[in-house]
Amino acid sequence: MADNELRERIAAEAARLILRGKEQDFSAAKRRAQRWLKQRNVHRDDIPSHAEIQVQMYALSGVFASEVDAGILIRMREAALQVMLLLEHFEPRCRGAVITGQVARGAELEITVRNARRELVRERLRQAGYQVESRRPDEPALSDDDAPWSLTFQASFPGIIRSGESREDFAWSIEDLVEAMGPDDDSAESAESELDAIEVFAALRLLVEPLSRVMQDPADHPEGDALYHSLQVFELGLAERPWDEEFLLACLLHDVGLAIDRRRPVEAGLEVLGDLITDRTRNLIEQRPLAGEYIRTGKVSRGVRTHEDFEDACLLARLDRAGRVAGEQVCTLDEAFETLLRLQEECEGEGSE
Repeated sequence: MADNELRERIAAEAARLILRGKEQDFSAAKRRAQRWLKQRNVHRDDIPSHAEIQVQMYALSGVFASEVDAGILIRMREAALQVMLLLEHFEPRCRGAVITGQVARGAELEITVRNARRELVRERLRQAGYQVESRRPDEPALSDDDAPWSLTFQASFPGIIRSGESREDFAWSIEDLVEAMGPDDDSAESAESELDAIEVFAALRLLVEPLSRVMQDPADHPEGDALYHSLQVFELGLAERPWDEEFLLACLLHDVGLAIDRRRPVEAGLEVLGDLITDRTRNLIEQRPLAGEYIRTGKVSRGVRTHEDFEDACLLARLDRAGRVAGEQVCTLDEAFETLLRLQEECEGEGSE
């Protein structure tokens, strides 16, 4: 019999690991969560599904959002900038809470450097007044500075510095960080507004990315995985409605539920998206299957047909059918969210004029 409490604890811990960038793979996150909870021998019925972890990720994103303080984020970015300038020669990159704004308890500065010797980095940090540890308790001692290494340090915030390459998604250089802070970064209101957009899109990206592992029936989807399909639909939507952020989000998110529950993908997708999307985007995703049926048969209830969003839902359904071309050139997922963020900033700028 499954231990629901243990299953939920593992799912929640795995979600935290993924949200904070400690793990990218769901299976690896589950294994690490089991180790941290000292549950090495877990019955298979006690191991949460990927869908359960995604639900926890959404729930935790809500917790993080409620705990965000624009002033704390500003100070965290200032602390990250100080460290990165100190290590400028080593091409530092920051990621994690400094970018997403998830500054809940336990958030730390995460910085990656390149072509740096551990002893040199440690000495520079110590000379600047930082308390430095060679490694985390669960990491082995390293005798070869050419091997991957990490240093933990403590200043106004706890932090970790790692050697090697940084993931490209949501990783900032010194220039990126300075640009994000900007001249108005002493304004809590402007910082909080910027945080809201970044945080929401970061949470949405976590829900969309698993579609890359969802392969659909090649008879209906010769293009391949569900993420590639969603990016094709997004590109088509961009050509049709380059100004319509809500519609473009529906194009990108319409199949999110396939990575959660393939038996009821629309319902599962809308459940996990929750209030991360607007009512109109929700309506477009919900009505897309009905709109597709209407396009094929000409039959749909009058209540659905007369809904104010139904015409746009029909356009989404047509794009969903068109976005199934093998080998089609598409943008990356990060580029899609960069487009959406830029569009939102442009709309906010026009609204303030």
